[in-house]
Formats: sequence, C-alpha cells, structure tokens
Amino acid sequence: MDSGRDQFTGQLLAGSYTLRSWIDDVTPPRVRLLTTRVAAGRPTIVARVRDAGAGVDPLSLTLGYKKVLVGAAVYDPDTGLAVLPLPAAAPALVAGTTRARVRAADFQEAKNVNTSGSSIFPNTRIANVPIHVVNGPAITWLGATCTRLLVTASSTKRIREVRFAGVGTVRRGSNGLYSIRRRSKGSGTVRATAVDVAGRTASALTRLARCPSHA
Repeated sequence: MDSGRDQFTGQLLAGSYTLRSWIDDVTPPRVRLLTTRVAAGRPTIVARVRDAGAGVDPLSLTLGYKKVLVGAAVYDPDTGLAVLPLPAAAPALVAGTTRARVRAADFQEAKNVNTSGSSIFPNTRIANVPIHVVNGPAITWLGATCTRLLVTASSTKRIREVRFAGVGTVRRGSNGLYSIRRRSKGSGTVRATAVDVAGRTASALTRLARCPSHA
C-alpha cells in the first residue's frame, strides 16, 4: 500500500494494513426513537440504534426536521443510545407533532463499492419518526442498569430537578440527561419525576431487574 508522511514531522506512515470485511451484511441498523414526547423549544432527542453486523457508524447518525440536519453528539455502542441535542441554530420545536427522520448506517456502507437491488444504500436506515411536542415538561427513561439510572428531561422552562423515587434527587444534568447511582439490587419499579422552575411536573415509570449482589 502507498503510504504518505506525517505533515508535521515528515515521518513515513508505512505499516501494517488490516482489511475488514463482513460477509452478506446487507441489513441496515435498527432505529427506535425513545424521546417520542418532548418539550417545545430545543430539547435533546434520543434514539436507540443497533446493528448486528459491521456495527453502527456514529458519523452517520443524523436527525432531519424542518429542512435542517442535526448530527449526533454522542453514541454509546454498548447501549445503542444516540444523543442528538438540538443546537441554538436549529429551528425550535413547537407544540404539536413534528415529522422527523433519523438516519443511521453501519460501517459496511462506506465499504460498498457497488450494490445490487433497488437501494443504492443497502446498509442505511432512514426511519420516519413523529415527535410529540408539548408546552410543558416531559421525561423519558433511557436506561436502568445495575449501577445507574438514566433519564432525559425537558421543559419550556428550566428543569429545577429530577426526582428518582426512593433513590434520590438530581439537580444538574448534561444536555438534558440526568443520571443517578442505583441503590437497591432488587427488582421493582421506579418513578422519575421532572420538575421545572414553574413547579410543573412530568413522570415516567420503569421496571428494574434484579441484579447480582456483587454488581
């Protein structure tokens, strides 16, 4: 293989070359929108994206709505969570239903040099997703592992706190994400409640699986 040189040091970049290939991987990633209900404005949108073949290409993850395209800020391959905070330059969501599209491709898509069939991007999924927008708080469970509980919350006013019943309260989040350490290893349900500065609330339940004592 031809190898160039480092533009700063002049060091030759020659070395081993690994060719990866996936046999018969023509199935695009699976996409599911988690934040189906969010507050008006510019909330954080979260989808779960998984791929059983070559794996999800994080750079392919985008949300399209109102003639703009927003890229994912974070993708976690272990949980499949793709986090897409809407930036200040993007159009604000208004109360009602916003029609959007989530696009996701796997690493095989970039390797395809020719394709057969009706699709020119056989390893790309474009999912049409309706987003229900409300003039108030909204909360969505994203995960409940043996160590952490995770939700996303939004409102038309600042979120003051998120309460995890029987666990604790979180008053500071990051990009609309709120996380707390899980205390009990037993099974059961947990209610998370988002409270904004106007005192308005939104709640959601999730079921916890029993965890090993050493987890």
